[in-house]
Amino acid sequence: MRVRVLLSKSCWSVAIAAVAGLALTGCGGGDTNPPAVSIDQSAGNPPAASPTTNAPVAQVAMNDAASPQGNPAGASSFTSNEQAPSPAAEAVTGQVVGQVGDAASQPALPPPMTAAELAAKMDLDSVPDGNPVELLTYMNNVTAVPFPDNATPQELRQFATKVYSNVLTAADKVLAAPTATSDQRRDSVQFKFNAYEMLIQILPEQAAQISQERIQFAQSIAQTNDPNVSRFARLFLFEQMLAQFAAGEESLFQPVLEDSKYIIEDPNADMMHFGVAQNAATVFARMGHTDKAVAILTMMKNSFTNAKNEELATRAKDLDDMIMQYRILGSMMAAANGDEAAEEKLVTAIKAWIATKPKEDVEPLQMLATIEMQMEDYRKMQLARKLANLMLEFYGNHPDPQVVESVKISVANAEKRTGLIAKPFLVEGNHLNGTPFDWQQYKGKWVLVDFWATWCPICIEEMDSIKEIYQKYRTKGFEVVSINLDDDPRAPVAFLQQKPLPWPTVVSADPDNTGFKNPNAQRCGVEALPFLVFVGPDGTVVEINPRGERLEELLQSVMNQGAGGVQSLSDPTSNFPTLPGATAPANNGLPASADADVSLKVVR
Repeated sequence: MRVRVLLSKSCWSVAIAAVAGLALTGCGGGDTNPPAVSIDQSAGNPPAASPTTNAPVAQVAMNDAASPQGNPAGASSFTSNEQAPSPAAEAVTGQVVGQVGDAASQPALPPPMTAAELAAKMDLDSVPDGNPVELLTYMNNVTAVPFPDNATPQELRQFATKVYSNVLTAADKVLAAPTATSDQRRDSVQFKFNAYEMLIQILPEQAAQISQERIQFAQSIAQTNDPNVSRFARLFLFEQMLAQFAAGEESLFQPVLEDSKYIIEDPNADMMHFGVAQNAATVFARMGHTDKAVAILTMMKNSFTNAKNEELATRAKDLDDMIMQYRILGSMMAAANGDEAAEEKLVTAIKAWIATKPKEDVEPLQMLATIEMQMEDYRKMQLARKLANLMLEFYGNHPDPQVVESVKISVANAEKRTGLIAKPFLVEGNHLNGTPFDWQQYKGKWVLVDFWATWCPICIEEMDSIKEIYQKYRTKGFEVVSINLDDDPRAPVAFLQQKPLPWPTVVSADPDNTGFKNPNAQRCGVEALPFLVFVGPDGTVVEINPRGERLEELLQSVMNQGAGGVQSLSDPTSNFPTLPGATAPANNGLPASADADVSLKVVR
């Protein structure tokens, strides 16, 4: 995957790694983290949260290192919003809340309690009896107490295990109480699900057993006559099925699709339903079924727009943006697979999306610039040029002069990259020891030119893949030349002392033109790393960015077929799998939300 950080103020809600993996974060999408339980002690009715299990309400990391604040890394209170410590927390810690004044005049705080002392003070060896309100208050207070910052990882694990095991017990007491209201039962279920999630993290060796127990609990309450409780459990079970589908169980395609419709059509749907349904759309897009993602989002919009729940109705009205982006994704995938009709659909869809945005909004520009690069990687050079021209058409007169300048540079670079094919290629510069590099010695060989930098982790990963292929094909006339684009010439020297390469590394001969100012990078229009150029024995460019498996496919093709193999590469769909559900090139991806200064230093 390559990520392009181009402009400030950009936020593309669809973060796409098409086919190979996609994550839709959403600048205006569904919550990825459920709101935490917040007890109103006068009523005992915390608001329900999403049953999603990907993001626990609180986290306890049993690491040796502590966080800068002194608490164990990841430790937090059960609530997501900053609150004053609960009465129970104040009693345990001895801290006074709300006093402001000269630190010197404040009384010295008592020494911190050990984990054992804190557990004894909280009486964690037993769970109190009480009515549902008292038990819910207990669960809220016990999970809000700060974890001891002077404990060992083992003590923390024991302490946290007691806390969340007690929550399970207290929740069961509420569920068994004949006086418990429907809301109180639902709230106790929520506490119990969150406690299960925490215990899975705290006790990884028992995670499978705890997860199974959680599923069995959800199944047992999914059939209850209490709609608040059963609805919560059903949504949780759906997300478990959704996770399995996302992991590759295609047999769940139809059940997930049907249950998504059921969730959306629930007459009592709330924001939990919205978030779960939106997750389903995300997963369908990730699996390559963008048409189903669009269908789910459209159904959500139609069903929720007139909902009595004001937040639900507002969020539904905002779905048009995501629907348009999924349509763009679908057209992009089809175009990448050689569907020529999809190319015009892609351009039309992008224009339609841009038309919905204010002139100063650069979010579509971020997306457009990245799709243009994707089309280069799929060898769709004409389409890439057309998309580059769209950047100039819509943003060449942007009110921000920085944006205008950045667009002009990016379009010029795109023209350079797409114009490399079948043209003579040149590498110039020095070896790391300062001696001149001789490109002529590579004439008559297949050469991969790899632009990289030490600050680019994807570049380092790509090198490992290239090394394996290099060892297999070196004796057949395959060579590799690296061009380093670090600004500091000392960086590659230090790096390669630790991880030497079996091929030469070229740096700029001009100390004033390093990094992306390297003459080689300037000629090729490089503005994202890694950037690869595959050069034939005649010295002309055969293909750009043949990464991962594609590089070996390319070598097999040209070496088995000679010149004919090179000619066959003019077909952009050769050796390319059919979507959806197939594996795309390793660098296939669109950008996550990004806020960055205007910059052309990027990572592919």
